[in-house]
Parts: sequence; C-alpha cells; structure tokens
Amino acid sequence: MAAAACWDELPDDILRCIQGRLPCPIDAVYMGACCKSWHKAVPKPAARLMVLPWLLMPLAGGPSFGCILSGGACHNLDLLPEDARGARFFGSYEGKWLFAALRGGGRERHTLLNLCTGERIPLPDFEYGLVFWAVRGLPSPTLVRGPPRPVVMLAATLSSPPTVDGACVAAAILNMPRTNRWPFVCFWRLGSPVAVEGEDINTAPGTAAQDLAYLDGRFFVLTKGEHLRAYTALDEPDPLRGGDLRVVCDFYITGRDRQLQAGEPRAGYLVPSRGELLMVVKEWRRADGAAAAVQLFVLTPVAHDNPEKTRAWTRVESLDGRLLVVGPGCSRAYERTGCDEGVYFLDDRTYYHRNSFDAYFTLRSDPGEFVFADNGRCSLPPAHPEHCFPVKPDEEGCSSSYSPPVWLLP
Repeated sequence: MAAAACWDELPDDILRCIQGRLPCPIDAVYMGACCKSWHKAVPKPAARLMVLPWLLMPLAGGPSFGCILSGGACHNLDLLPEDARGARFFGSYEGKWLFAALRGGGRERHTLLNLCTGERIPLPDFEYGLVFWAVRGLPSPTLVRGPPRPVVMLAATLSSPPTVDGACVAAAILNMPRTNRWPFVCFWRLGSPVAVEGEDINTAPGTAAQDLAYLDGRFFVLTKGEHLRAYTALDEPDPLRGGDLRVVCDFYITGRDRQLQAGEPRAGYLVPSRGELLMVVKEWRRADGAAAAVQLFVLTPVAHDNPEKTRAWTRVESLDGRLLVVGPGCSRAYERTGCDEGVYFLDDRTYYHRNSFDAYFTLRSDPGEFVFADNGRCSLPPAHPEHCFPVKPDEEGCSSSYSPPVWLLP
C-alpha cells in the first residue's frame, strides 16, 4: 500500500520516458490527467490529437472509437450529438466529417456531420433519375428526366473540403428501396437538395458500382468486375437531367472479366496515393465472408487503339512504407509514422451479401442487423489478417442494430 501511494512522486524523467512510449496523443492526455504531479511533469501533447483514422465501432451502448496507434484499443469519447448516436454511418471525409443517415419519422435523412464544430450539411434524400418514355416526335423509347425518387446512400465522397458555395461536388453510391436495381452513382453540388444520375449506366451485376474515390479532377468508380468509370463534373446545366451540373463519363476495361461470377469472394477499394490510383482487393473466406488476405494493384497506362483499354491494374508486391485504411468511399493512404505498414480493413460484410457478395441493400434501406467484428490489419501475402480491435469474430455483441463500422478521418 505504501508503494502504491508513491506513484504521484515518480521522477519527472521517468514520467517523460513513460509518455514517450505512448504512441497515441489521446493516451498522453489520459496520463496527464491521472494526478496533479503527472499533469505538471508530462509535456502537453501535440495540438493535433488525431493523426490516423479511428474506427467508429457501433457498440450497443453507443459508438466507440478504435485507435490504430493504440493497437486497436478504444477511446470512449462522447463526440456524437444525441440524435446521431443511433445513425447509420456510410462514410467520412478529412476533418472529422461523417456521412450519416439520421433516423426519425419513419425515414432516413442523409446528412454530412462534423464532429468538431457540430456543423451539418443536408444531403439529398431524392434523386432525379432517367426513365424511358415514348415521346411524340422523338425516337421511342427515349431517355428523359424522371420524377424524384427516394434513395439510400451506401457510400459517398467529395471533390474537396465541404463548402456550400457550389465549389464542392459530391458523389455517392445509391440504391433505391423496393427495386431490384443494382447500385448506381449520383452526383450533386454540396448543399443542393437533388442528386442526378451519372452517365453510362449499366445494370448488369459485373458493372454495378462497388467503390468510389476522387483523384485529379475526376470521380473514379470501381465496378464489381473491377473495371473503372471516370466521371468529370462540368460547370454547365444538363439539358436532360436538369440542375446546374453535368457529368460525363469515360469507361476503362480494367477488370479480369466484364461479367464476374456473382459469388466471386473478393471486394475492391480505390485508394489515391502519391498521385496514383491504387486498388486494394480483400479476399473473403467463402464460409463466412471474413477477410482472408489482401492484394495491392496500381492503375497503369497501356498503349492501345481502343481508349477503353488504355488502363490496367498491375500487381504491386510491396506497400513501400505506406499504411492504408480501406472502406467504401473513404479509403486513404498514409506514410508510415509510429506503426508498421499494412492494410487496415473494416467489417463491410453487411455492404456485401454474405451469399452472393453483391451489394446488400437491394430491397430495403436497413437490414436490421450490421455485423462489425471482422476489423483488423493485414500485410500483403503471404500474411494473414490480425483482428486487432476489441470486438472479435464469433464473440457475443459483434453485431449492431443501427450501423456498420466506419473510419473517422483526421
């Protein structure tokens, strides 16, 4: 007991040595709060307390944040407003912005929420799609602007930091409830109540939208067949779809096959890094859909007469000192600092159907249960995944009634 009473009398150099072994600035804050002598002796941590993404884990008692720098340990920080604690989260952006579907009144309200400032930017809950109509005097059938329809956002990203002055363009992968349509992509100026559907829409399973990222002025959309669509937003109205935004599309045949089998056990994520576009492929175990391995590819130019065949995915054998975090719409690359290189993944099995591995939200907006236990880290082959976050597969409490896990970007 006498020894325990002397903890607040540890020499300052010992305390600073202990603090130097804490990789996460948040842990250093907790250390300085233990007692007055420690607070006085321990240097204040850097102003930027969050240097790598946190994993928002949708626990039953409210979200908690898994920390990569702390080896996956959770920070139980009360960062979310009350009405967002039970939201469905579907992406994030730098500066602690979260894409959230707030529940209330029997429907979801899509919102971009900042956890630092509390600022909120409403997102479209409807989109103006294209429908086939037989119009007198025009070839039949003819694509014309259709009526507004409710949508469910599955993943989203932005062209720049969020503003509502018309400069920031948003893109999202959507599904429409009560239809059998495959996931598709829409675009809008941030702050606009209406999103418009992109061009070059194909409803075949192999060309369904799987992930999206923004790089060098274009939104890249990865299909289930691992082909690419590259969308450019133009500052001009679209005569067919309306609004003040027109989007044009280039298609690149980059996948292994235009029509992959529906049960192909892998998911792809687009990651901008060092001016290049990477694709991380996460392979699943067929038994339960859990992560089995990851592979890395880079988009490279190819000499070909067909413009659609001028890009290809090339296998990369090394992460070259990078730390990658992957998730639908919010994958990022970081130069390794304070921890080993590797690919950090989250459990998006609810995003993919466990049997067919196609997008889950085909008929409804809320599956009622989101699994979130298959989160961890994996190096490139022959390495196997490590489940470094608190909730592990096959444990109780590894599903959520309100949201899948999502990365919170610093």
